[in-house]
Amino acid sequence: MKISIITAFYRGNRYMEQYVKCIQENQKNMKSQDELEVILVNDSPEEEIQLPEWALALPIRVCPQEKNGGIHSARVRGLEECQGEYVMFLDQDDLLEGDAIAKHIARITEWRENLAGVNTGGSSVLGTGLGDLIMNPVSVSNVKLEQKDGSALLWYRSQFHKKKVGDYKTYLKVGVQIISPGQCLVPRILVPKLWRTKICKSNGSDDYYLWLLLLARRVPFLLVDEPLYIHKYTGENLSADTKNTDASTYEFLEYLQQDEFVSKKDVELLRRMTQYKDRFRRGNAGEKMISTIKNIDIFLPNFIFKLRSKTPYGFNR
Repeated sequence: MKISIITAFYRGNRYMEQYVKCIQENQKNMKSQDELEVILVNDSPEEEIQLPEWALALPIRVCPQEKNGGIHSARVRGLEECQGEYVMFLDQDDLLEGDAIAKHIARITEWRENLAGVNTGGSSVLGTGLGDLIMNPVSVSNVKLEQKDGSALLWYRSQFHKKKVGDYKTYLKVGVQIISPGQCLVPRILVPKLWRTKICKSNGSDDYYLWLLLLARRVPFLLVDEPLYIHKYTGENLSADTKNTDASTYEFLEYLQQDEFVSKKDVELLRRMTQYKDRFRRGNAGEKMISTIKNIDIFLPNFIFKLRSKTPYGFNR
C-alpha cells in the first residue's frame, strides 16, 4: 500500500528536524511491500523549506505555492500532487509514533481481509461503488494530547467516546471527534470533490468539513485503539482558537448546502450548535441559561457526552 503524508508548511523550519526524524522512523517500520511519500506544500513562499542534509534521501518532495492560500488550500494542493492510495494530513508541528503508519495499514488490511468475499452489490455514491466505500475505510488512531506542563492526556478515554469516532449525529450535535487529520489515514479515492473545490479561506475547520462529507456518505471510520499521534503543545495551536475554528465552520456550512448527501436539516442543526456554543462561551450566567433553554435538544446530548466520554475539555469545546 502506498501512503502519502501531506503537510502544509508555514514558516515551520524550527520543526523540520523532529518532523523528518518522525518520517524516517515510520518509513523504517513499514513492510517492504508498502511505500511512503511525503509532500511538503510550502504555503509561506517568502521562506524556503530547510531540510536537514541527511534527510535528502527520504521520499520528501517540496511543492511551492505562489502565494499563501491557507491550510485547506495547501492540503488540496498536496492531494493533487500525491499518488498514495491513502493520505494523511500531518501538521508540521505534530508527531507520529515510529510505527504509526504501519499500524494504520495493518488495521485497514485486517478490515479488508475480514470483508473478503462479501457481496457489496452495485450501488454507487457519485460514481464510486459501494464496494469502494466499504473496502476503503478511514483509519483513526487515539491521540496523546501534550499539555503546557509537559504531561500528556489521552483523547479517547472511554468506550463510549471510542464508539463516537464515526457517529455522524455526534459531529452535528456535539462537535468534531477527531483532534487532527494527522491521526487519520484517508482513502484518496473517496475525498469528495466538494472538499477539493470549495476551499475554506479561514483556517481551523477544513478537517471537520471533510469528516462530515465522508460520514454523510457512510464511509466506515475504524479506530486503532493506540495513541499513535502526538498533538504537540506549542502555544500556537490553531485548534485551541475557537474564534478561528468557528469562522471556518461558518464558511464550510455554506458549502455543505451544495452537497447532495448532507441534508439542509443537518446543515441548520450544525449551524445552531455552533452558534449556541459560541453564545455559551461568551455569555453571562443569565444568557447561558436562556440560550440553553432555547437549545435544550443540543444541550442534553452534550451534557450526556461530557459525562460519559470523560474528555479533558469542558462542555463548550
